[in-house]
Amino acid sequence: MKKNFGEIVFSLKEYLILTLLVIISLILLFSNDNSQIRFLRAFAIGAFGTVQSGLSAIPNIFEIEQENKYLRESNIKLSNEISTLKETKLENIRLSKLVGLKDRSNLGVVSAKIVNKSLIQTRNTITIDIGNNDSVKINMPVITDDGLVGKVVATSGNYSIVQILYNKDLKLTVKDQRSRVDGILNYDGTGNLLMTNVPKSADVKLGDVIITSEYSNNFPPGIPVGNVVEEGNLDNLFKKVVIQPVVNFKTLEEVFVLKYLPEKERAELEKIFLNTK
Repeated sequence: MKKNFGEIVFSLKEYLILTLLVIISLILLFSNDNSQIRFLRAFAIGAFGTVQSGLSAIPNIFEIEQENKYLRESNIKLSNEISTLKETKLENIRLSKLVGLKDRSNLGVVSAKIVNKSLIQTRNTITIDIGNNDSVKINMPVITDDGLVGKVVATSGNYSIVQILYNKDLKLTVKDQRSRVDGILNYDGTGNLLMTNVPKSADVKLGDVIITSEYSNNFPPGIPVGNVVEEGNLDNLFKKVVIQPVVNFKTLEEVFVLKYLPEKERAELEKIFLNTK
């Protein structure tokens, strides 16, 4: 059964009386001009102000959580923007180098992006996004602004396979740029590029630059290949010369295909001569 208003008021009479007495006490307290009452009043007001000031200095935990969430989101957005800007800057640097190479080269060149690569096999290759439709042909050299990458060994309309230096099937004649000592560059299948057929007495030193030789019919002469990083005696006749390529194949992303093909007359003559020996 519901209680009426009078019953509710009667059940709360103690609280109501206490509230009324407190209100009367406060009125008397603030209306009294006695010096002791004034001191007590001033002390109470000061204490209340101090407590209120202290409470206002305590930060709102909910506002802090919202602010932290906003700052974290902003930090993530800024980090992504910085990463994008860095990648754009690096790409611009790489493309500028490639354009510079294109301007310096007397040969026709076609720029390409690498779409696939293998670096852990004995016959490693890369796949580039240009092919027959871009006038790319088998045996054309592939380079960067740093130096030699390899040569084209297969093409389709829009793609080509490039045989890189780290491939046991790729052999090329090279020479020491400083001393003009000749040799043959090949990959040993275990991670080393070797300059072979170098006599024990040949003048080859650590740090020497190795370039393509004019004796090669497959590559233009003078393209940087690598630097000598190890030099010692292989046996009583030849040196062991280890080459570090100037091209970083792990980070390689863009290349140029040189529109250069072996001279047919020379290739046919050398083929006939070798077959008759």
